[in-house]
Amino acid sequence: MTKRLEPEHWEKHLTRLQLRQGGFSKELMHKVKERVETKQPPVGSKRWLRWSPAVACVLVLAVGWTQADRLVEGLSKLSKPLEKAALEAMDPNKEKTLKVSFVHETTFMMQYGKAFTIRYPNVAVKVEKGIGNETSAGIRTNLEEQLEKDKPDVLALSLSEYAQLAKEGKLYALDDVIRQEGFDLQNIHAGVVDRLRTEGGGKLYGLTPEYDQRALFYNKELFDKYGISYPKNGMSWEELLQLASRFPAAPNAKDRVYGLVTRAYSGPFELVQQAGQAKGLGILDSSGKQVTVNTPEWQKAWTAVLDAVRGGYIYEQPPLEKLSTREDMYRANPFMTGQAAMTLQSYGFVKDLNEASSRYKMSSVPWDVVTEPTDPSRPNESSSFSVRKIYAVNAASENRREAWELVKFINSEEMARKMLTQNIGSGSSPSRLSSLSAVKGQEKLVEAFTSLRPPAESQVTPGVPAEFYSAFEELATQLSKDVLKGKKTVSQAARELQDNGQQALIQAKNAAQKKPVQAKTAVDGRTP
Repeated sequence: MTKRLEPEHWEKHLTRLQLRQGGFSKELMHKVKERVETKQPPVGSKRWLRWSPAVACVLVLAVGWTQADRLVEGLSKLSKPLEKAALEAMDPNKEKTLKVSFVHETTFMMQYGKAFTIRYPNVAVKVEKGIGNETSAGIRTNLEEQLEKDKPDVLALSLSEYAQLAKEGKLYALDDVIRQEGFDLQNIHAGVVDRLRTEGGGKLYGLTPEYDQRALFYNKELFDKYGISYPKNGMSWEELLQLASRFPAAPNAKDRVYGLVTRAYSGPFELVQQAGQAKGLGILDSSGKQVTVNTPEWQKAWTAVLDAVRGGYIYEQPPLEKLSTREDMYRANPFMTGQAAMTLQSYGFVKDLNEASSRYKMSSVPWDVVTEPTDPSRPNESSSFSVRKIYAVNAASENRREAWELVKFINSEEMARKMLTQNIGSGSSPSRLSSLSAVKGQEKLVEAFTSLRPPAESQVTPGVPAEFYSAFEELATQLSKDVLKGKKTVSQAARELQDNGQQALIQAKNAAQKKPVQAKTAVDGRTP
């Protein structure tokens, strides 16, 4: 006869614990909860499964039916077999080599590679520069061919590449291993996770440590000087432009105060496009086959922005080639010199402001920040939101455990903290921004960059070569200048942009078909 196995100490005294009115004692609840959450079988687990129903009956009678269902549920979880591991544990004694697709070897090794190999000395990281060879327009050449030939374990992808490869089943779904290991998704910007799931068809095939989004920085001193109320979260684009118009556009450059400054080296059409996107407008239809800018809604956005530029409320920064140093760039920005009230910028602008005063001895700007303008019909959506490089595991990789460890490491809070201390003016927000203690005391800053979500619909337009976006931006910029000079009306410019933009789209697609070397993958549905 098999010898009876004694239950653990707490189990042995289970029925002797003093109960509170209406249910379990705190100690009993804590023990059951602890056992369930660890998902580990107790000592003598087989014996536990035999006598656990009897114990459940005793407890039901002892504590009353009000808590019976909760106890039985907890005990039933203990009797279930452990789930099969999504990925087997990594063997620290077995040497491995991970191939990583990334455009620049030195950059990747400095950011992540060296730190990872210190953490895991048995894993060597090899950056395949041939994979991820991007042109200036951000297009990867021969993605599918290189994926098959070089067989990388970890891929650094654009959003469009991620969506494409996920749809084709070439990426490893991370949901099971994330659940298995309790990887912290709660402290990653929910909008980032939502966007990756949307483009992954409901599943998570990769993670990104950073994202792009703009917020409205404003000079409190100028608002106080002219008795104008501060900007607020959730303003519309119309409200923003009206606010900008209240500052004096004096003819004397010394006395002029601009209401709004565009980002460096971007023309007014960037503001037009962002205002349109806030209303859910796109420059292409969802199929990527038709330009869609000659509409009353687009014309309204174009008119509002160009009227503000013509009235002197919006300042356009000069082209990059006319500025030679970082200090030149700072001193050419009216917001940083105290001559502009507002500017739409990325998170990295904070580093620029700090460097301007600390390194170049420029006067500090008494700034504050609110969310970017939104559309009243979409008050919680950001029109500027986009994800950066997405790190994913090749579904065909033989080193999926090690590859996941690298993806997990890149997206850890440790790396997010490191990101905050490097790359002055990098522009991006860490995906874990809201959980970092480094930003304590700057709650409004964090709120401005984390409270809005990306649009619910996909941000990827299929089958559109990057050359189209370059040609379209050039057309839109020139037509904006024509309108400002009085050579064309907005209606004429919109019609011309529609017709010439459609021709540019056709030409770009035809050129891509004639050049099989160039990728035909989709690009993000916005001007690069």
